[in-house]
Formats: sequence, C-alpha cells, structure tokens
Amino acid sequence: MMYHKMNEIFTIFANFINFLNVSCYQAQFTHQHEQARARLEALYSETSKTPQVPPTLEQCISFYNDIRVLEKVTDTDDPDYHVYKRFLRTYIAETTPE
Repeated sequence: MMYHKMNEIFTIFANFINFLNVSCYQAQFTHQHEQARARLEALYSETSKTPQVPPTLEQCISFYNDIRVLEKVTDTDDPDYHVYKRFLRTYIAETTPE
C-alpha cells in the first residue's frame, strides 16, 4: 500500500498545481502567498524530474504547508481538492517516523 501511495504523491502534487492555476486569486496575493506559490512550483519542478524517487517527507510537509498558506486565496468547490489535501496529510502522517 505504501508503494502505491508513493507513486500517487506525484499525481497529488500535479493536481494541486492545476487547482492553483485555475483557482487562485493572484490579485489578492501578499508577499507570503507569492513565496508559497514559488516554493510549490520549485518543489514540483524539482521532484518531477525523478518520478521514480518519491518526494522526501520534508518536501511533502513543505508542499502541504504552502497549500495551507494559499487556502485563503484559492477558490474551489471541487470536492477532489479536499480529498487530495487529506491524502497528502495522511501520507505525511504515515511516513513520519514515530
């Protein structure tokens, strides 16, 4: 099950980027939002170069935290957005060492 989730994490990252491309109110971005969006884009670009290697736990946490920063300037009523967020949160919890 964990191997399947590691492969899915790239799909989750890509889906979040797609949601942000169509759902962000960039006119309302503060500097903090701009930095979070830049970090997401950089992280996705970096990790997508080697899809056979899953993102590190730290990269997943960083990605999730930046998604949270952008929540107030992201408008979507697509239920998948919340499913993806829950999946990422669960993946982080399951891969965090005890």
